[in-house]
Amino acid sequence: MGFSSKKYRKEQQDRRWEIHPIWRGIGCALILLIPIMAWFTARLILESNLQIPYSPMFSQPITISYVQIAEVDQIIGSFNRFTVDNKLMAGQFLLTGVLIFIGFGLVTMIYAFMFKAAGPSRYGPFDVPPNVMRK
Repeated sequence: MGFSSKKYRKEQQDRRWEIHPIWRGIGCALILLIPIMAWFTARLILESNLQIPYSPMFSQPITISYVQIAEVDQIIGSFNRFTVDNKLMAGQFLLTGVLIFIGFGLVTMIYAFMFKAAGPSRYGPFDVPPNVMRK
């Protein structure tokens, strides 16, 4: 450090406000709940009797082809048995991703509307009011 480095350093200001811990808890819960709800909603949609047209590839279990190496084929075989036994379909992963995107988008929009309605004023006490056209 040089001689004048302390001269130009700004003092760190303390925040005037802090986030209430309940909001952190709600955010953590949403990060966990939205993907879980999306996963089960995707499963319900794919297994329901609705006449939703989708590719037959979406309803097939995920499988990996064998590579003719004994050690690797053993792991691939156990993975394939797991996916077939649990009915893990490619469409479920794709639909889950779409539903997660929609879910977090809705939460963001709801938060934006709530902040606009109940948030602080756009202008502070030292701001100049916007120009209004006068006739």
